[in-house]
Amino acid sequence: MAGRKLTQALENHARLQASPLSEELPPGYKMTELGLLPEEWQVVRLGEVFSLVPKQQRAVRIQENQNYRLLTVRLYAKGIVLRSEEQGSRIGTKVLYKTEPQDFIFSKIDARNGAWGFVCPDLAGGLISGDFPILRHAHEKADQAFLEFLLSRPSMWEPLRNMAVGTTNRRRIQPKQLLSLLIPLPPLLEQRAIADVLRTVQRAKEATERVIAALRELKKSLMRYLFTYGPVPVDQADQVALKETEIGPVPEEWEVVRLGEVVTLISDAVQPSHIAVERYVGLEHIEPGSIRIRKWGYPSEVRSLKITFRAGDVLYGKLRPYLDKAALAEWEGICSTDILVLRAQKGLEPEFLAYLAHTPIFLEYATATMTGVNHPRTSWKALQQLQITLPPLSEQRAIAEILRAVDRKTEAEEARQRALEALFRTLLHDLMTARLRLPPAFIARFAEDAP
Repeated sequence: MAGRKLTQALENHARLQASPLSEELPPGYKMTELGLLPEEWQVVRLGEVFSLVPKQQRAVRIQENQNYRLLTVRLYAKGIVLRSEEQGSRIGTKVLYKTEPQDFIFSKIDARNGAWGFVCPDLAGGLISGDFPILRHAHEKADQAFLEFLLSRPSMWEPLRNMAVGTTNRRRIQPKQLLSLLIPLPPLLEQRAIADVLRTVQRAKEATERVIAALRELKKSLMRYLFTYGPVPVDQADQVALKETEIGPVPEEWEVVRLGEVVTLISDAVQPSHIAVERYVGLEHIEPGSIRIRKWGYPSEVRSLKITFRAGDVLYGKLRPYLDKAALAEWEGICSTDILVLRAQKGLEPEFLAYLAHTPIFLEYATATMTGVNHPRTSWKALQQLQITLPPLSEQRAIAEILRAVDRKTEAEEARQRALEALFRTLLHDLMTARLRLPPAFIARFAEDAP
């Protein structure tokens, strides 16, 4: 039943968007200053939900021998953060204002860019200047989480850009102007339900971000281990027979060679218009730390000489090598002259070479051999002298396979993260504009949370 009602509401909304306003409105909807909204929703000014806290109630006179936490507000609704901890003697302003949990703070200067947010319990007691007015919201009218999500939408702060007054870089929004903004306000239970749905998706996205961060740290640890002991279980590392070499201990069956002994530099230059390839790779297309090329341009978009490459070549960014850009080509194409095209010779697995180019020893050496000030570069002349470890081919492939598995898991999580981000943006818009309504039975559950 709830699903049928939701479908009917969406169909009615779509019909209204395609029909003159003179036609009959869909059942259960009304036309408001903010467009089509459900009949039970209100359109109110922020001043009906928020009230300004008088400054004198929160004034703190700064003492020179005391330490204070100073807060600030990030742009684009990214919330309140700790700016610094300072001793009173280092604070130029002698009167600041104390925050409390659930205070809503905004920046007069940057409110037009969404510089606002609620004070979390961990930051309560922190101080702000007079350029950050303090507001309190009426809990009986509005749910804090709902307001956070509502005010995270750019459509809420963009109107303020025409209201700010003052000189170009110091234009300010006064509380009266902010409180004049119109917002849609569903019934309190529906606010809580909307916030719960958005919070659920947001938490899933944050959990995915933590998994991605953990996988990246795992890869770093694996690379250090695998390029030291090889593809053996960690609990067997002490059984690996090592030998002393010019670059430290390595497994006995590994060789130590110079990069130039097993890698050839490819420097075949062509005009983009003179070669029949479909893809062009510039430094901007190579992601730091990744060996996969997931973006590219087209030869028709570039001019001047470029370097040809083929599948299996490693494209290494010689400009600012500390950016850690090295990728394995899976198809032929042309690339920027700021990229070295490295081709593995017999006895060296191309994918192993690509991962090797991201190891700390490779990165540090390339950075140490940079020349130039504004556009520092390393060179093949320098890189070919780098001493590297060369395991047997079977171990090279095993090392690459282990790291490839981590990369694939990371890529899957990144795809999930992008999907959740897109879902969140869609839900945020559709739920806040009532394009999507939550089932009444779901909304009714939140009556238990009523104070």
